[in-house]
Amino acid sequence: MAENENNDKGFEQEADEKKETEEPIDYKQKIDELDSLLEKERQKSLRLLADYQNLEKQIIDRINSRGDKIILDFLIVYEDFIRTKNAYEKEGGNVDNLNGIIKNMESILGNYDVKSIETRGKKFDPKLHEVVQEIENNDHEEGTIVKEIAKGYIIRGEVMKYSKVCVSKKIIKE
Repeated sequence: MAENENNDKGFEQEADEKKETEEPIDYKQKIDELDSLLEKERQKSLRLLADYQNLEKQIIDRINSRGDKIILDFLIVYEDFIRTKNAYEKEGGNVDNLNGIIKNMESILGNYDVKSIETRGKKFDPKLHEVVQEIENNDHEEGTIVKEIAKGYIIRGEVMKYSKVCVSKKIIKE
């Protein structure tokens, strides 16, 4: 047991000697170093978060653009069905089945928030319409859409396909 007491005294003496030889700890400097390190890590974390959010947006945009391409192809088929229905109606054919298919297609387009652009009687808007022809007409105000050549569509508030239209133009009398 005496040996243990000697060992205990030896450790205490060594600890005291170490305290005397070590420089005193500058807590302020240590705190400043840790604050600096913490700030660097915060900045790194913010950059990583911003990179992640940008990547997330890019992925959503890529998915939407691919989805929009498929919907655009779907619109071509939808418009073909409408033209076919109109042709059968002119010939006096039964179009009940085509009406059912067109209604289902319109439901699908509605699920993807695809809306047709209204044109008839509206003022020409270059953000929504593409002028195919100007028709001289004094019955309407100049720049009013008098005929729709091809339907246009909007998806999620953005133009997917511009409406092709004919607009009125005042007749100039000499």
